Amino acid sequence: MQNNYFYKWIDSKKDDEINSFNECIDSYIYFKKDALQKTNKLIENKPDFNAPKLLKTVLLLFSRDTKKIKLATETLNSISVDKINNYFYKYLEVVNLWIKNDLKNLLNKLELIIKDNPKDIFAIRLFHFNNIFLGIDNKFLNKHEEILSNWSEDDRNYNLILGMTSYAYEENNIIDKAKILALNSLKQSSNDLWSWHALLHVHDNENNNSINDIDNFNNIDWSIYGPIKRHIWWHQSLILFYNQKYEKSLKVFDNYFSSSEIFYLDFCNACSFLLRLHYKGIDVKDRMDKLKDFAEFFKNQHILPFIDYHLIFYYLYYNNQDYFQYLEERMEKNYLENSFKENYLNYLKPIINSFKSNELLNENIIKSQFKYLGGSFAQRELIFLSLIQNTKYEKNKLILISEYNNYKSISKLYV
Repeated sequence: MQNNYFYKWIDSKKDDEINSFNECIDSYIYFKKDALQKTNKLIENKPDFNAPKLLKTVLLLFSRDTKKIKLATETLNSISVDKINNYFYKYLEVVNLWIKNDLKNLLNKLELIIKDNPKDIFAIRLFHFNNIFLGIDNKFLNKHEEILSNWSEDDRNYNLILGMTSYAYEENNIIDKAKILALNSLKQSSNDLWSWHALLHVHDNENNNSINDIDNFNNIDWSIYGPIKRHIWWHQSLILFYNQKYEKSLKVFDNYFSSSEIFYLDFCNACSFLLRLHYKGIDVKDRMDKLKDFAEFFKNQHILPFIDYHLIFYYLYYNNQDYFQYLEERMEKNYLENSFKENYLNYLKPIINSFKSNELLNENIIKSQFKYLGGSFAQRELIFLSLIQNTKYEKNKLILISEYNNYKSISKLYV
């Protein structure tokens, strides 16, 4: 059975346009690198077709780059609002909130869209990948369980729902269920990198490097995918790190990291991986220096606390006091005016002050596992390790190690 998730809002009844747009959507939901290229081509060939303009806006915003907001806004404004229906208009509201960096209200709007059409995979993907930056908590899991309950194995893209829900279970430390869902997804189809990613998260908890023994994983044509593939390789280098195979993990890193294109997740992943090695006494300065262009590109954007906490620890490595001097002022100019206000005030600002003024971190902040700063535990691990390494308070260090050990079963290997 084919889900007609976009027929409610697509502004065309022509088969050729619908089929071409479906190809663009599939490229987007499967992380293929040609998604934007295909969408641009469709816009060029069908300038009166509004649906691909909405998709292009979304793809630009997924870059998490403020320098692309102008183009995203121009693309959004090119949509002929007199030719769209109410369903399409709901997506315009979502994207307008995204441009304002109001992710909380964006998620509320997406929940309403999903409630109205529980099999709208476009909305579900948008919900999943934006919620990650506001906090992967039990509400995140509950919502994914609710979404999954409305799907069946006969539905197209059912495996995508399994992969996303697996990730939600893993991030809530329910590893057995996460593993079952990831494996079920990949049994149905091995073409969803996010399901492979969910399985890698499970393997991370198990300290398991067996993914390299799976034929379907080894047969992936990586050339057709975008930056997500480098995130998957990052996970593989992390597992080598956990097994204290530091030189081998660095070789994996050197093979996949490229400074030729600036993408926020590449910077964050590279920074967190290299700092882990630095804390183990391994010389990574030359590689850290290669990240300077990335850091300079993002350091004044303040679009996500997730990116900013990586920047904080990057510049801390260099003891760059100039970066920290006006950091709060720059952040507050952005975060106090959008939905990240509480995330900034309650979690990010105290971390900054702990370095600037040697302030003691509140125990409740540590026990939150910093989840409301965004990203998975594997990514927020950098916060734990950096604070353990740099805190001047033995009490903070002991609480950090205790909370970290409570979650991370293999932390004894390197904490």
